[in-house]
Amino acid sequence: MKMVTVLEAQNQLGRLVAEASRGDIIVLTDGAVQATLAPCVPSPQLDPEEDTPQLENELLKAVRGPHAPFSKSELRQIADRTIQEEGARRPR
Repeated sequence: MKMVTVLEAQNQLGRLVAEASRGDIIVLTDGAVQATLAPCVPSPQLDPEEDTPQLENELLKAVRGPHAPFSKSELRQIADRTIQEEGARRPR
């Protein structure tokens, strides 16, 4: 682990980023404040043409989502209301 002040890091930021991207732990300090340089781990690119566990997991998250499915009684109410509205629109 390497500790470097923010002032020191300004002149060697490119090298520090390269070290961090190789897995070295770089801690930047500014008085009592500390921050760590760490490599970003990109999320894998999903190919919709290739069935993978990762793709299946993402699709399931989208389907389940933050929404809740309608209950049977809610669906019945929606269907009844739609039938009534359509019946009222049709000429007799």
